[in-house]
Amino acid sequence: IHPAADNNWRLAPIHSDTALDIRFETSPGDKAAAFIKAKGQYPMKKVAVDDIGFAIYQVDLSK
Repeated sequence: IHPAADNNWRLAPIHSDTALDIRFETSPGDKAAAFIKAKGQYPMKKVAVDDIGFAIYQVDLSK
């Protein structure tokens, strides 16, 4: 078995009259930031670092 990403699925856009604040945590390192910038399928921005050091990103699923 040789699993590979083939982009055969995606998250459905969320259309809402209410502003959504969808966030996720990940590594705070430059490698993670570069990966998100290069490979991100949705608009994302780093919005904070939590109290134990994880980077917090906000993702826009309206598109």
